[in-house]
Amino acid sequence: MRRAAFVLVMLSACATADPLPIDPFLDVNKGDGHPARLHQVDRSKLDMDEPSDLVLVDGDLFAVSDQHSKIYKVQPDGDAHEYLNIDGHDLEAIRYDDRRGGFMIADESRAKIWRLDAEGARIESIELDSASDGNSGIEGIVIGAEGHLFVVKEKDPARIYELDGNDTLLRSEKIEFATDLSAITYNPDDNHLYVLSDEDHALYRLDKHWNADRAWKLPVEHPEGVAFDGTTVYFVTDGDHRIYTFELVE
Repeated sequence: MRRAAFVLVMLSACATADPLPIDPFLDVNKGDGHPARLHQVDRSKLDMDEPSDLVLVDGDLFAVSDQHSKIYKVQPDGDAHEYLNIDGHDLEAIRYDDRRGGFMIADESRAKIWRLDAEGARIESIELDSASDGNSGIEGIVIGAEGHLFVVKEKDPARIYELDGNDTLLRSEKIEFATDLSAITYNPDDNHLYVLSDEDHALYRLDKHWNADRAWKLPVEHPEGVAFDGTTVYFVTDGDHRIYTFELVE
């Protein structure tokens, strides 16, 4: 009886132990001065349906719902409140344009990116005809350091696009390192673009040629959105409707 109680205590301790830091499975530029290990800090049930993407705006997190065509203000503990109703559907990406002000969202099936006014109405669109691919279209958008817009197409094939400040297409590249792409973000701390892969359960850091130079396998099912806040990294998932908090550590 005493042995059984001991085993139960040990199993309970193992179940509640902090997850071990995740080392990159790919690290081309070791010792570049940036933290290279991901440590899971928290995971919480998210009070919204089908979170499709995540963005940090002035210290606040916002997620878009594919099911309800709404933007939610979310907290790392999973609390979520409706923030903005959107005139649109099949929404898979969200970003905030600091230069012009206002959110941007992407309609996957129509391969359109919309700028929104303060009430959530669409005011102008950007069309990427080559990204029109039904359920394999636009999955993520982000504005980088130079004000350029980067867009990811999910698969068949996975692709990254770059547009200048006038919404003119500058570059388009097929991606080979990942099975699919489910989100893209920019980390000002290290001046790198990062992309998520749902099917690979992985986060990839990109070099200036859009090759993966660092990558981590994530203990996350169906990662759909990612946002950086310094060394803190947030993920949202649409499989189990959760928000995960990780820290980049040495």
